[in-house]
Amino acid sequence: MAKRYFLHALFLLIGLPALAQRPKPAAVSLPPADTVYFDRDWERTETLEEVSYARIARHDAAGKTVGTVRDYFYPSWKKQWEGKMASEAPDKPTGLCCGWHENGQVSFRGTYVNGVQQADYRSWRADGREIKCSSKMVEALPLSNATIHCSNCMHSSRKVFVVDIPDGTVGIVYKLDVRDEGQPPVSWSTALAVAAVAGSGGAAAPALLGTAASALVKQGNNAPPTVSTKCHWYITPDEDAAQQFMDTKGTIGKDKVCLRAALNTPQETRPITLPAGTRRLFVCVNNDNYTTDATATLSVSALVQSCQ
Repeated sequence: MAKRYFLHALFLLIGLPALAQRPKPAAVSLPPADTVYFDRDWERTETLEEVSYARIARHDAAGKTVGTVRDYFYPSWKKQWEGKMASEAPDKPTGLCCGWHENGQVSFRGTYVNGVQQADYRSWRADGREIKCSSKMVEALPLSNATIHCSNCMHSSRKVFVVDIPDGTVGIVYKLDVRDEGQPPVSWSTALAVAAVAGSGGAAAPALLGTAASALVKQGNNAPPTVSTKCHWYITPDEDAAQQFMDTKGTIGKDKVCLRAALNTPQETRPITLPAGTRRLFVCVNNDNYTTDATATLSVSALVQSCQ
């Protein structure tokens, strides 16, 4: 029996140096956490009296967030938001995110993809009651068309369509057709094809925009143009950008905000989610043909959401 214990102890002594020589797992090196302060409008501030929110986040060498971002009410330091960010300024949440009211009640929970709410999104009031939303498509700009003169003509070769956005709009679907003189005329009537598209729940908005776009794609256009137009166009919520477009013969600087830009694209039907508070859009079309007039036809439908 004593021999058995001696051998067991001997094996342990032999094995200890080998264990001691095994490499330790590398320590995970995380960038230091930054704390940034915001005022009540979520603008950065370093003035203590203005601080309403604080954010703690880690950033890599390129300034991109690493891991979970957490926002807090200030000065209570109660949690206000938690999740990951695809980018900041403007914030684009990604993945599963959650928010809280200052009394600790959950304000929302849901998944985002590059800043866009997904189908599992739910929200609640500070008293715990769930917020119920309904959505419907309405015409923001009925079918409109304009003749855009050639770039060498005496008349203007540019057109800006002004679209007033209804209150409660979360996104639009536009249908734009630009074709040169002599091409078959457009055949769709109005954007009423999407009038029946409706849904309930705030998360339905992205799906409804896609459904409305599909409905418009199928509507009319039985005689598409046989050649691509030599035109370019922009969609922007920035009135200064639209004025720059007119003043500079069809260009918008990179410092201006454009939701969409296209070159030599005769037809397009596309949904766009709008930044909160957007009240007007400008669809700017420029004719790049030297001697040929063009016709631009546009309709815009808005997805309007109301919540109770």
